[in-house]
Amino acid sequence: MTVVDAGIYGGGPLYAGGDAVIEELRASGMTTVVAWSVHVNPNGDLVFNDPTIVSGGRYVGDPGWPARLAGLKAPSSSVTRLLFSVGSGGASDFHNIQALIRAGEAKPGGILFRNFAALRSAIPTIDGIDFDDEDLLDADTTVAFAQMLHGLGFEVTFCPYEEPDYWTGCLRRLNGPTPGLVTGFNLQCYSGGGDNQPSDWVKAVQAAMGPGFDAAGFVRPGLWCIHTPDGGPTCSDGQCPDSIEATFQGWRELGLTGGWIWLLDDVLKCEGSGTCSVEPMGVEAYAQAIVAGLGG
Repeated sequence: MTVVDAGIYGGGPLYAGGDAVIEELRASGMTTVVAWSVHVNPNGDLVFNDPTIVSGGRYVGDPGWPARLAGLKAPSSSVTRLLFSVGSGGASDFHNIQALIRAGEAKPGGILFRNFAALRSAIPTIDGIDFDDEDLLDADTTVAFAQMLHGLGFEVTFCPYEEPDYWTGCLRRLNGPTPGLVTGFNLQCYSGGGDNQPSDWVKAVQAAMGPGFDAAGFVRPGLWCIHTPDGGPTCSDGQCPDSIEATFQGWRELGLTGGWIWLLDDVLKCEGSGTCSVEPMGVEAYAQAIVAGLGG
């Protein structure tokens, strides 16, 4: 039986939802949670969606958040891995990171370095940083930022939706000299990445890294749960858990070992809406869909 890594990205509810959201995730069967999204301001401040969480080399966010996130992975939880995602569509985070790197701020003593060091110190339960770069795609910036984070003890994942040559090129530059620095591609297979086929990305990773590299175990596709179109009132877009399961089942022959759901915020909003023929359609149902679809 395949051991399947089931993941979910989550935004505001992870910060402001209190213990109830943490407990739902702990009991869900999800094994990876990705906190989305950390924005990097021009001055190096780290902002989690709206609240500033790190500034001037100090954690300044909700003082209760680190403990809640530590509880996410505490004994009896299904969650074993926590990533923080940097960037998003329509943001300028990686342009800001590029400018800070060029100004020497990624070196020890620099503000970019000190702020991510402060994040790691305040929330040591974070395992890695996920790159959702949709505004720059500069290889030197990606490589330098990843190497800085690796030096601080973070793993790195990429969250691409296009440009496989770019992302595999960065992977080769990083994992060639430092095997295991980048630990996976969280491939967007919805919205702008709706035409992505995981098989194409597995082949691209294999070609870049050679026959001895487990490319199928490296690529983890993501799908969008039921959600409201353009923020409207009706939960009518996206996929129900049974559709998610069928899609992953169609990819099972590739030998994939994981997948993920976008977005926790939408799952919580649309749970109980009656949109799907089979209820419940909460976080646990989506986790089970990934695992069953991939043969876990």
